[in-house]
Amino acid sequence: MKIKKLMPIFFLGVFIIIVQTLFQNTSSLTNILQITLSYIRPFIYAIFIAIIINPMVEFIEKRLKFSKTISLITSLIIIFILFIGVIFLIIPSIIDSFKEIYNQLPMFQRKFIYYLEKLLAFLKEKNLLIMNINEVEKTVEDFFIKNISNIRDFLLSFGLNVIDLIIETFIFLLGGFIAMYFIMEKSYFMDFIKKIIFLLFDKEKSEKGFKFLIQCKNIFLKYLQGRVIVSVAVGVIAYIVMIIFHVPYASINAFMLGVGNMIPYFGSLVAGTIAFILVVLINPIKVLYVFLAIFIAQMADGYIIGPRILGESVGLSSFWIIASIIIMGNVMGTLGMFLGVPLFAILKLIYTNLIKKKEKQVKLYTEED
Repeated sequence: MKIKKLMPIFFLGVFIIIVQTLFQNTSSLTNILQITLSYIRPFIYAIFIAIIINPMVEFIEKRLKFSKTISLITSLIIIFILFIGVIFLIIPSIIDSFKEIYNQLPMFQRKFIYYLEKLLAFLKEKNLLIMNINEVEKTVEDFFIKNISNIRDFLLSFGLNVIDLIIETFIFLLGGFIAMYFIMEKSYFMDFIKKIIFLLFDKEKSEKGFKFLIQCKNIFLKYLQGRVIVSVAVGVIAYIVMIIFHVPYASINAFMLGVGNMIPYFGSLVAGTIAFILVVLINPIKVLYVFLAIFIAQMADGYIIGPRILGESVGLSSFWIIASIIIMGNVMGTLGMFLGVPLFAILKLIYTNLIKKKEKQVKLYTEED
């Protein structure tokens, strides 16, 4: 019994020593993380795929009274049909938009400079320009030309890196295969996790630890599913509005708005800004309809779809959502901006549990006195 109590302290000490050693040599730490990630990437994909597909499998299994195998096959067929639909209906339109944008880059540059000159002339006329107009034009023009080159290089590299895309697709499919095994043998893996926790802690703490893991899984699942559904709805609504009013690049703009909505606040802002720039350089009057599409989509998200789908899935205030995006974005980049909200929700769960435990201890101490 004493050995079991000392096990967590032992593992914590080993973990601290390893972390301290690695942080003294950051290059080694980076290499180890990259190698580790390359090995476990299929399993990371598998966990995410299993988390997303499993609720559908359980729903079909309970409602239609199918076996788990038939439910899993049915779920995969539904997902495959949706995937094929996206490929044949949406992807070609997005690719055509990318091609058109690539061909229009020189025209974008000319129009940008034209509008810039108009703006600077207006500011100079109103005595609002404190810098030399030629210097401003030169600086902005150089910046724009540099970024045009970066955009062109990005589009070319995106099109040429077919081999990397094929390899990543293969890894993703491998993760899907492992995810099917996770789903089919769910009870085995759950029991395995329970036994691992039981090896480290006593029975009471093991049960609490397993319950905590289930709560963390539910937070990730609800948030991930909710954001995907809401983001798809936002993209579809924006696309319908822009198609009705014949807005240029409706498909790529709607796609960016949908993907951007995966990151609360900041994602929609960035996607909306890019959509505004693309449309204003082609047909400035159509920008009004872009704003209308964004407004309708965000109203549907904020007051109709969002509350029903997301609800209180993470239980964080707006301040902590923004803080989580900023902090985790600096730590992990774009992935951190997406995962920051559920990670902070888990931290809140830990904080709440510790507070409840402390309050219980204080209450018992007071009653004893």
